[in-house]
Amino acid sequence: MTPKVIFLQGAAAMMLVTGAFVYHVGAVWVDVREKKPGGDHVRLVVPAIIAPVAAMMVPKAKLQEAPAELQQWLPTIEAATEELSRCPDSVFVQVDSPKEHVKIAKSGDHLVIDVDDPGETVHVSFPIRAVAYTARQLASSAPPAPQQAGL
Repeated sequence: MTPKVIFLQGAAAMMLVTGAFVYHVGAVWVDVREKKPGGDHVRLVVPAIIAPVAAMMVPKAKLQEAPAELQQWLPTIEAATEELSRCPDSVFVQVDSPKEHVKIAKSGDHLVIDVDDPGETVHVSFPIRAVAYTARQLASSAPPAPQQAGL
């Protein structure tokens, strides 16, 4: 085999492994459609791995600037998403009124948010495990919360 063929085989194998990993982690889907004539339609599909990778790249100095409330809630977010991943598929919130419909549900390993109102239709879906992993990355990178006196 020539070096060019070996390189191409290696590149193809790397793309296959990367594709399998992205497929395993899942994707964030965002679909927004304006209902007015000539309205915009935005469809975005992003590999969910981007969020935890971005969380790892946040400088610690920036995390110190985050409000203390956010840092306090990171462990709660992690625990909630871990438990949510264990729940059966179900609808958590459903609002049906004459002017709007809102639904927040778990479907498989995804949290799905659908909103339909006179102005637009919005669909967002993201893997629950990506939220938990991102929360873990932020919590492990965040400096300890300041202790209050007398506690």
